[in-house]
Amino acid sequence: MSDHYNQPATQQEMDLSDIFSLIGRFIKNCIYFIFRIVDFIIRKWWIILLLIVAGIALGYFTKGAASYDANLLLKTNFKSQSYVYTAINQFNNNLAEGDTDFVISLGKDPSTFGVAAVEVAPVVEVLDLIAYIGENDRALGEMTREFKLEDDRELFATDRFLSTYKYHKLTVGLKSEQGKEDIASLMSFINDQPFARELKEKGLVTHTEFIKSQEQSIEQINSLINAYSKENGLLNSTKEDGFYFNNRSDNISDLFDVKTLLQRNLEELKNDDVSYTDVAVIVSDIQASRDTSILDNMIVIYPLLFVILFLFISGTIKFYNSYKAETLNN
Repeated sequence: MSDHYNQPATQQEMDLSDIFSLIGRFIKNCIYFIFRIVDFIIRKWWIILLLIVAGIALGYFTKGAASYDANLLLKTNFKSQSYVYTAINQFNNNLAEGDTDFVISLGKDPSTFGVAAVEVAPVVEVLDLIAYIGENDRALGEMTREFKLEDDRELFATDRFLSTYKYHKLTVGLKSEQGKEDIASLMSFINDQPFARELKEKGLVTHTEFIKSQEQSIEQINSLINAYSKENGLLNSTKEDGFYFNNRSDNISDLFDVKTLLQRNLEELKNDDVSYTDVAVIVSDIQASRDTSILDNMIVIYPLLFVILFLFISGTIKFYNSYKAETLNN
């Protein structure tokens, strides 16, 4: 058996009493330490009050101007995704460089222009993307290795996939809530360029012609269905003729499926006419929200920091003087 079990009961009781004594002294020291801090704060209340006032004043004067973000849904038309992204990046670069001539060219005053930064990213439509990848699955692995991207989402945001997305998230940094009025200047910069106008002109022609071709296809299918319907007398024909009619019944069923698909596509195309006014169109409400940061809380952070530093420095000096006096006495 171990020596612990061989110890007399009185020795074990003394060990427990020592432990309880240590715990009691630790609790007393903690209470005494807290009391000394409170006592010090009471005696130095005027210094702490001055530090709090100074911290509030410093936080107020160093607080940056409030900034706002507008998160918008942008729709691109006429296969203009690459152009729109290039135009937005150019717009943002000009703002980042502080190009006042660029802002003036927009017909705006640089001192009051409300847009600070612009960022755009595609809204990935999963079903369309799966269909696209299904047709190009062999190339997907090669593209992943080529770009050497850690996240597949980065791959889907590259130019290889960009043309498959209609909708995009447009984030506009604003200097004030009223700055959202200047978002119109961004859209004008995108849509009023000669290349954008040419894209729109040719795109509208192609769009109109495609709608007409869809309507003609539906009319042709209706004519075929009507022609088949006139031959319903084949039901009373011989077995061979009946077999021939079954084949035609299958053909009619396929025609109805194709017609339904064409009608659905035609409806979507006509719905798009509403937003086919430009190469890029905002299809959501323009709402600005305040961008919060740690700088907004400096009025609280500075006073708290000053008081903590004062208590730490005072405690360090007191500990040093106490240790120095004890050393000299020894």
